[in-house]
Amino acid sequence: MKEFIQKNGDEVAVVIYDAPLPPKYFRLTKSFIRTIFVVVPVIFVSILVVFFSWGLGTRIKEAPTPTLPSLGPVSDGRINGLESEIKSLKDSNKALSDKLAQAPSASVVDDPHLMNIIKPYGMQNLVEENKVTLDQFELIQEPTKTSLKFQIISSTPENKVMGHVIVFMISESGVVAYPKDSNQAIALGMKYSSGEPFSVSRLRPTNAEFLTRPQGSEVKFVVYIFSREGDLLLIKETEAFKVGTK
Repeated sequence: MKEFIQKNGDEVAVVIYDAPLPPKYFRLTKSFIRTIFVVVPVIFVSILVVFFSWGLGTRIKEAPTPTLPSLGPVSDGRINGLESEIKSLKDSNKALSDKLAQAPSASVVDDPHLMNIIKPYGMQNLVEENKVTLDQFELIQEPTKTSLKFQIISSTPENKVMGHVIVFMISESGVVAYPKDSNQAIALGMKYSSGEPFSVSRLRPTNAEFLTRPQGSEVKFVVYIFSREGDLLLIKETEAFKVGTK
């Protein structure tokens, strides 16, 4: 039976050469090597995990308990306002659907003069109901533009009124419309929905701005207010204003 010259042992020999010094010889046991490369790293990692867990636990205990914001009276009021607005939109959409489902009505003799506005489909004249009024007219004249400021006032604060407002400026130079984009459709007729959208519960300031100055000595304005469904709520012709330098 053959015998091996080298046999497995429990020691490992390490020779370090450092010329011109004589070589150094070390003998290490395998158990010591396993301790250095396996046991010591495991112990070190375990210590780190313990310290990290202890520090994190202390911080969690010291951290204040999060509290959820409570819905106070202001939030409740906001929710009620949104619910009221949703209800108003639903009612408005229903009224519009009902109007579109009806057959076109015949023209009535006392229909208001709509100037350059195309009569909306199924329009009702609700001017006599006085749902909105106008007040605090102020004319501002500048070198390159003219502005008419006024307030739209709701007669029923408990019910929000939504619609469109159109303003015509009339002078010797002709008719100019607000909003300014509506002027492109004056010749063929403008839609009521091209007016400035508005929503009012009590009062709503409006600034009708015209990028031109009127010619002549006087200028006046005609204001039309339609509901979202195209019903006429108000038609107002202002007094004649003097054209000045300001």
